[in-house]
Amino acid sequence: MRIAVVGAGAIGCLFGGRLYGAGHVVFLIHHKRSVAASIEKKGVSIRELSGKVVRSHVQTRTRLSRADKPDLILVTVKAYDSKAVASLLKKSSIRNVPVLSLQNGLGNVEELARKLGGDSIIAGTTTEGAMTIGPGEVVHTGRGMTWVGEMNGKVSDRCLAIERAFRKAGFSTIISNNIKGVLWAKAIVNSAINPISAITRVRNRDVRRIPELRGIASKAVDEGSAVALASGILLKPFPKLLLAKVLAQTPRNKSSMLQDIESGRKTEIRQLNGSISRLGSLVGVSTPFNDLLTMLVLALERSQVNS
Repeated sequence: MRIAVVGAGAIGCLFGGRLYGAGHVVFLIHHKRSVAASIEKKGVSIRELSGKVVRSHVQTRTRLSRADKPDLILVTVKAYDSKAVASLLKKSSIRNVPVLSLQNGLGNVEELARKLGGDSIIAGTTTEGAMTIGPGEVVHTGRGMTWVGEMNGKVSDRCLAIERAFRKAGFSTIISNNIKGVLWAKAIVNSAINPISAITRVRNRDVRRIPELRGIASKAVDEGSAVALASGILLKPFPKLLLAKVLAQTPRNKSSMLQDIESGRKTEIRQLNGSISRLGSLVGVSTPFNDLLTMLVLALERSQVNS
């Protein structure tokens, strides 16, 4: 397959590098010219859990063109960049190519579908743990599970092709007939781990180890699950079980939100806890823990801007 990965951060480089190693033609897309040039020059470097470093020379550029002729576009950008990416993909004149969202948060699939058409969009999410230590340099910090699925619940040929490609690249992958429920479950788990780790500056193992942090995470999951239930979402896997599994499988991982705070970048708090709070108010579910976590992370972002 010819696969374009839009977003050359931790997950984009992990999947792009692994897919390249599995024999696919891969294009990495990063909007910053300096980052794209650095990766193009040095390639992608993945430090696997075994300690082995795998390097691959993945083609990298700032934009995707019709001449690239991708068979699949994998979107791994931050949730708040979904609208901009959808606009850029529409301008690229690439038509009839499946677009798989492998992003955090809620609303990404809907945002992409508004610009590109619902028929082209495939939903997905992953619990693979990865950290960026430089342009194209990634540490794989924990094995996880990856889910893909059509929003209509059907098992399509294109999902089967993605499943085969991902599995060949070493990713445990499942096709879900309830991908919306999976996206919600993952977002609820992220809403528990990410802001807590960002505020306290700890890794996943500490969210699991420290009773106070574990208790806050549990309350955040309870609220998110209640909002999902009131919104008619069938959650599977169950967020409490998924939370325990993710924390156990990725003890060394720094959440993406902690990485963002440490790097002075904008976080996805609005698309995670902020979305749960907003939707909770619409369905009459109180979300005090998600409200507080949202405000604290937004305050952290603001303090960095003003420091």
